[in-house]
Amino acid sequence: MLRDKYGELQSLNEAWNHNAGAWEDLSAPAKLNDVIRADFSAFVKEHARAYFSTVRRELKALDPDHLYLGSRFAWFTQEAAEACAEFCDVISFNVYQRRIAPASWTFLEALDRPAIIGEFHFGALDRGMFQTGLQAAVSQQERAQFYQEYVASVLAHPSFVGCHWFQAFDQPLTGRTRDGENYNIGLVDITDTPYPELIQAAREIHSQVYSARSKRE
Repeated sequence: MLRDKYGELQSLNEAWNHNAGAWEDLSAPAKLNDVIRADFSAFVKEHARAYFSTVRRELKALDPDHLYLGSRFAWFTQEAAEACAEFCDVISFNVYQRRIAPASWTFLEALDRPAIIGEFHFGALDRGMFQTGLQAAVSQQERAQFYQEYVASVLAHPSFVGCHWFQAFDQPLTGRTRDGENYNIGLVDITDTPYPELIQAAREIHSQVYSARSKRE
């Protein structure tokens, strides 16, 4: 990329305020300027484009009738999000927060792609489990409240088309196999018994989905 942009190494040295003697000896500059930052940004964007374009090409070749939902960003750069929007049908994010904060998602409007939450959850320790998961509540009742508030915040945002709760069942009390996670994050516990507060909260907010969206529009 840098050879294509600058052609001669001296042109890069001047733009970067650098002193590389050969392309093969090019090292990270001690100080960054705006030109270097722009070059780094372009590299990140091109790297992300290569990834998303490759996956899209192979996915559509083998399964053209299904949507490409991106990579469920847990963390991301603006460049990666832009590349995702270029090649994916939907942009997906795992967002473990109390709710969707509109100010944090203004960039979605410019990307002109629907967005979806790939994972969120809340857990509490008042009913037999030892870990809350990534977002804690003090009780099952508060857990239910947090669920409704989160889903309502997604409904209120024009770019989001849905959110996916992780997960259906609590994890085993002694921990799941690969890493020992033992979160209270299920709609039901490990004996398949529903958490009534959460089930009722979900039923209530889900019944409002179409009316909430139609009012907003």
